[in-house]
Amino acid sequence: MEFETPMVEAGTTIGLGGLYVKPGVEPTQLPSPPAPKLLGPFEPLVRFSGLDCHKLRKESIRSVKGILTGGVAVIILIISIIKIIVLMQIEDKSFSIGWAESTVYAFMAVQAFFSAISVMCWTREGFVSQFEDTLARLRTMRLSTSQSIDDYTTYHRKAAIMIIPIFVVSLSTSFYSSVTNRYMLNDSTTFYSDSVVHQLAPFIDFIGCIASALAVVIYVTVNTALNREIKHFNKELTNSARFQQLTLPQVLNNYSKRHSDLIQLTRFVNQQMSKYGSLVPLFTLISFVNAAYIVGSFKSVMDPAIYVLLNGWTIVCMGITVAGLSPPAKVQSNIQETAEILMHDDVLQTCGDDQMHHTYRVTLDRCLHSNSKMAFLNAFHVDSNCFNRIIFFVPNISAAMILYRLSHPNL
Repeated sequence: MEFETPMVEAGTTIGLGGLYVKPGVEPTQLPSPPAPKLLGPFEPLVRFSGLDCHKLRKESIRSVKGILTGGVAVIILIISIIKIIVLMQIEDKSFSIGWAESTVYAFMAVQAFFSAISVMCWTREGFVSQFEDTLARLRTMRLSTSQSIDDYTTYHRKAAIMIIPIFVVSLSTSFYSSVTNRYMLNDSTTFYSDSVVHQLAPFIDFIGCIASALAVVIYVTVNTALNREIKHFNKELTNSARFQQLTLPQVLNNYSKRHSDLIQLTRFVNQQMSKYGSLVPLFTLISFVNAAYIVGSFKSVMDPAIYVLLNGWTIVCMGITVAGLSPPAKVQSNIQETAEILMHDDVLQTCGDDQMHHTYRVTLDRCLHSNSKMAFLNAFHVDSNCFNRIIFFVPNISAAMILYRLSHPNL
């Protein structure tokens, strides 16, 4: 059975309204608006946070600003390391409330440390700027323009609201512990409460909050922008497939080139963000497990204020975990959707043109076989299945610990 390729008359607009066919001229693309600054109001916060290390690039590292930037960065990292060491030295019996509580704070401190390193690396390498430049070039390849996809105003408001709990919970815990001179309910040592680190905890934790908040904002923002671009690509591809326009050589070639650039951009993002995406969710998951364990096992003996704060920590830990795993999982879902669109285009599959069929197969294979996935712990590729398994199993670890504690009340 033969399929006829639909003819497109000159002087008509095809696709989503962006591909215009002039008489005797190949299809051209409508101009795209300039790419917005993705970080928006967070950009000056990064600049004045002490974590902006763009002055540490080779050409400016020996300047006065470069030396000052390096000094501030080193101080921040040293302070973070000292806090981690102090928290790790607290000892208590396994499954005791002191053991679990110190684990929560220690691994959140490690999370803040890696967040600070991530922001420093991203700013030093100019990662966000490179991403914006590449994204701007990809936007010129669109077949249609969309104001909503390039408007991040609402997203920035939501991001600002979502990072508030990080500051509220962390700083409230620090001030409360400093004022009451306690941290672990049954801590067998007094090293932490008697140390200078304990008295400076609010200041140290404020630095950690800034690092954690900025890292998660940059991470989620970049992945959100990438997701929007891939979703828009899929929307245009679906529309072109519906009107059987993929059988036009120029249209298919444009989609293939654009898709190749999207996959390359995804790989670039994963390469730059792999340290954060592969490690930070692990630390927050460990903190979540222990915070949930305390809340479920020791409510009757806990100070009400600490009980509320630890409930807050469970929310913060799970929130950062979801922020670290969900965006790259959505990217993979959108890439998989591209493959499904191509596989369901029967007209394109039966096209008699060998070159077009080759382009179709290359694009489809790129979707299915290109290594564009973030790897959690550099071992587990992050997709929707991996994300769902983690979200399912981790709370059950807390439940198992609670049941073990209830069955061994003398621990």
